[in-house]
Amino acid sequence: MASQIKQVAATADITTVSTYLKAVSLTGGSDAATLTVKAGGSSGTTILVLKAATATSVVFSDLHLTDCAGGVHATLAGTAPSATFVYE
Repeated sequence: MASQIKQVAATADITTVSTYLKAVSLTGGSDAATLTVKAGGSSGTTILVLKAATATSVVFSDLHLTDCAGGVHATLAGTAPSATFVYE
């Protein structure tokens, strides 16, 4: 299966179908940022929380194809952060 890449700048569903998460990056904007990643939608199971300082990036690629039944949801906090997801 081919990898897909999606970037978001606000809280959003990354995908609403079951998938395997490979990597996530978070870039802080004009202040510190927090990204909460959930499997199964916005009320699903938290699988990852990343924090990034102002104008810095954090990459987490040690997910070993984490199974996300029901999709992947991203909740972003901070001023102008962005997150990038690699999944298949």
